[in-house]
Amino acid sequence: MRLKIWTEDVGDGCPCFVVAEIGSNHNGSLERAREMVAMAADAGADAVKFQTFRASRLYPRTAGTSDYLGLETPIYDIIEAMEMPEEWLAELAALSHDLGLAFLSSPFHEEAVGVLAPHVDAMKVASYEMTHEPLLDAVAASGKPLVMSCGASTFEETAHAVRRLQAKGVRDLVLLQCTAAYPSPPESIEVGALVELRERLGVLTGLSDHSEDPAAAPAVAASLGAVLVEKHVTMSKSLPGPDHAFAIEPDGLAALVRAVREAETLRGRGRKRVHPVEEELRTFARRSIFTTRAIVAGEALSRANVDVLRQGKAGVGLAPRRIDEVIGGRAARDLAEGAPVSPGDVLVEGVALIPDPDPDARVTPTIDLRPAEERDLGLVWAWANDAGARLASLVPGAIPYSSHVEWFRSALADPDRRMWIAEESGDPVAFLRLDGALAVSLEGADPPEVSLNVAPTRRTGGVGRAALEALAAECASAGATRIGAALLEGNQPSRRCFEAAGFRREGRRTLRGVEVDWYVLELSPERA
Repeated sequence: MRLKIWTEDVGDGCPCFVVAEIGSNHNGSLERAREMVAMAADAGADAVKFQTFRASRLYPRTAGTSDYLGLETPIYDIIEAMEMPEEWLAELAALSHDLGLAFLSSPFHEEAVGVLAPHVDAMKVASYEMTHEPLLDAVAASGKPLVMSCGASTFEETAHAVRRLQAKGVRDLVLLQCTAAYPSPPESIEVGALVELRERLGVLTGLSDHSEDPAAAPAVAASLGAVLVEKHVTMSKSLPGPDHAFAIEPDGLAALVRAVREAETLRGRGRKRVHPVEEELRTFARRSIFTTRAIVAGEALSRANVDVLRQGKAGVGLAPRRIDEVIGGRAARDLAEGAPVSPGDVLVEGVALIPDPDPDARVTPTIDLRPAEERDLGLVWAWANDAGARLASLVPGAIPYSSHVEWFRSALADPDRRMWIAEESGDPVAFLRLDGALAVSLEGADPPEVSLNVAPTRRTGGVGRAALEALAAECASAGATRIGAALLEGNQPSRRCFEAAGFRREGRRTLRGVEVDWYVLELSPERA
């Protein structure tokens, strides 16, 4: 679920949208309002929000005084002094947009909706207005994205307001968990309620925070998947007015933004996976079955000559779970000390071990291709220097980083070479390169050559095949009729992968001084 507020996407998979609630803390000064908008931009907020109300449409003159404020002045008079002139709206909206901020306001009576509509990027329904159904109907009819707080409300009351808005055609809605106390004590914040609201009502949720700590509750909210947080801001807590004391000052707003962004980074995508930074040590430090001394063909395999060891850069052998199959077997050929033991190296009653199930026989993952960029330089180098990748390469040996940087940047600029990063659910899983013009292949001419390097942690599960199929569709869309690939003779994993994607062997040839098997994939418009 996503919606757009001004130029920003808000919702699943988007950065948490931070709203600086200026409210009425301008204290009736347009210059102060401008200053606060600039402060919010400097602090890194995404939006500012004001309030549009009239005392005559909020309270009767007989409402008396507010015990919570502790003032002898009637609440009607306090509200009347806080009214923001409608004439400010156009100027403040333009200033906000100039500074890269969305502009929001809360209408507190039906007529205010029409006043705000030409100027705001979204409207906010305050907690105490959730039961004001004429106002709900008016904001629903505005067609603007809506943000609604649900402080001092039961779940049933909240659900009724949400359903009322939805029945009136509202689809772009963010519901904010809120505690209507100023300030709110920590034990009352109930940030986790945003999860219940999201799951039970099926809407985007966030937090309207009135606690004194600038960043704690917003950071927790971001870690729980809040798509929007808002907090009252002020230039100084010492200023007169009912909303300054519990608001946060400029340095507090900057701290809030930092905490929310850090929480988002720590939360990640919320699913267990092997992160790219783990890939090198995953391959280096995980274990395979290795020889512990030289073994001659026909020799019995036992704990005296094989063991389960960490792989380092020595290569990848049989998985540790297969050690019982290896013990008692015999060596199919001479094996050097410290060599990874593969299925073909072990004979049991004269028959080689069966390899692990073909990973390309599994369900094909969904792969998206994007053009490689400068930011992918380090990731591609790490994948290329993996021990398995070096064994499959036509150019053996480790790749110095400086040489890789020069090559990668040159390749990005080469019009006859295209490179892609294959992604699964936003995670990079493979690197593909096409050498040669991506155009209709001439009769008798060699087609463009494909190179594939799958992330070491993703060399099972059909990622390589899916990446090749995505590339084939890309090439077919560009009008190519054939693409080729050069594979080393003993590279069985790559052979299985390319054949599963439809490549067929067309013989042997010498490329870059190396004898290779040449594979070709015939493309058709149906692949596009």
